[in-house]
Amino acid sequence: MQNLDGAPRILTDYGTTPFVIYRKDRVRFLAGSENLKSFRLSPERSTRRVIASCCNTPVYLAFKCGHWLSLYGGLWPAKTIPPPTMRTMASDLPEGVSLPRDIPNAKKQSLGFFAKLFGAWVAMGFRNPETPATGEFDV
Repeated sequence: MQNLDGAPRILTDYGTTPFVIYRKDRVRFLAGSENLKSFRLSPERSTRRVIASCCNTPVYLAFKCGHWLSLYGGLWPAKTIPPPTMRTMASDLPEGVSLPRDIPNAKKQSLGFFAKLFGAWVAMGFRNPETPATGEFDV
């Protein structure tokens, strides 16, 4: 995605992708949702990435049947992004890359991570709101 014309940089210096996770019922797209297009890395993948096709900006990653959105950290202006509280999937790092130890660097998602997701789903009344994406993105 980062190689698309005009796309912003989404990877950190460590080769990681920062996300801010929000419940779907707390995310609103005030304008431009007609430009949101999705794609999957392969047809059998359970995740879809959604890009604003007007400027090739990655907007969010959504899991099939997920009640949350993983919003790309680059959407926030500098110094306004919520501070990170954990890193997950650290086992996927390229060989030789090491992360700072300022926050937990979990190799996979932890039980606590899933407990927070489940708690949010309970608070949502076990709903899974639809998210906008008006078509497929051809990458």
